Amino acid sequence: MRLQSIELREFRNHKEARFDLRGDSALVLGENGSGKTNLLEAVVLLSIGKSFRGSRDPALLCRGASSFEVRGAVRDGRGVESEIVARGGDGPKEVLVDGAALPRMSDLLGRFCTVHFSVEDVAVLNGGPASRRRFLDLALCQLEPAYLGSLRDYVAALRQRNRLLIADRRGPGADPAEWSAWEEILARSGTALDRRRTNLCGELERHVRDLSARVDPDLVPGLQYRDGFGDSGLTDEEEARVRMERLSRGRSHDRRMGWTMHGPHRARLGCTIGGEELTDGASRGYSRLYSILLRLGLARVFEERRNDPPVILLDDPESELDPRWIGRVLDLVPESSQVLVTACRELSRMPPSMRRYAIEQGALLGSAA
Repeated sequence: MRLQSIELREFRNHKEARFDLRGDSALVLGENGSGKTNLLEAVVLLSIGKSFRGSRDPALLCRGASSFEVRGAVRDGRGVESEIVARGGDGPKEVLVDGAALPRMSDLLGRFCTVHFSVEDVAVLNGGPASRRRFLDLALCQLEPAYLGSLRDYVAALRQRNRLLIADRRGPGADPAEWSAWEEILARSGTALDRRRTNLCGELERHVRDLSARVDPDLVPGLQYRDGFGDSGLTDEEEARVRMERLSRGRSHDRRMGWTMHGPHRARLGCTIGGEELTDGASRGYSRLYSILLRLGLARVFEERRNDPPVILLDDPESELDPRWIGRVLDLVPESSQVLVTACRELSRMPPSMRRYAIEQGALLGSAA
């Protein structure tokens, strides 16, 4: 996957800017607040249809503007080129691919894949179970089109079962057939989610350990998905039946608690170094290194599964890393991938042939061919 060019209009502090990348990797240099991260945010917008910062569309506007537009030309591994346009602001968001509006924002997923790292991504490790689950879900939505359907089914059924739990506490119980209907959807879609998350974690752990050994052999990272039901070794159909029975038996307890206590929405992703869980108390250096390795490992998974590497986005990768690790980490970036890197100054280990851009207050000052 390659980004050929990207144009920004009224996006964040970019009044109007165009970057002709021609599919090459690039280093974007500028002071803090110059618009480097905003550029990467625009690239991610073309990939998943929303900001990686969680910002709503009005927050993406230039001051005084009512709408923004991000336009990108991309080329996949087969050489097929397409144009993706994202528009938003005070009105409804719109995404077009080759001039045709997508009926749903989710239809964009998987068309232009990116793997992104920024300082905010350390929250995946330190921000609790929910942020780690979102990391897995977003990756799987791009890797497996059917995953999003299972996720939607699960969320809808979970909402309905929780509604029944609350209603049961206030009055006559619901029809047993209604309980069974929602619990069957929960069991089947939940099995699909947990199996796919577990498989992805196994692939990620293998790659993260290999990458880590090349940075510091003394670091032994681990990645374990805990779904709350345990690994039963059953087929999907058998596992779904077991979950339906557990949900049925657990109604009384869940009714007292007021919500469904077990399932993928309660799963945990364990991230460890040397057997010790990375939590809020972990050093920022270790957390940042692990987070970068996690993204580079995910890029490998994308390339293996899709036979087309994603565009890798690294926002100030040298910041807060141990000096011993910096050069080794940058050496891990695969040559097969297009990489966009931002920094305040030249990096210690980037190829001199990499295209360079300079940005100041949202304005492109120059580039090297």
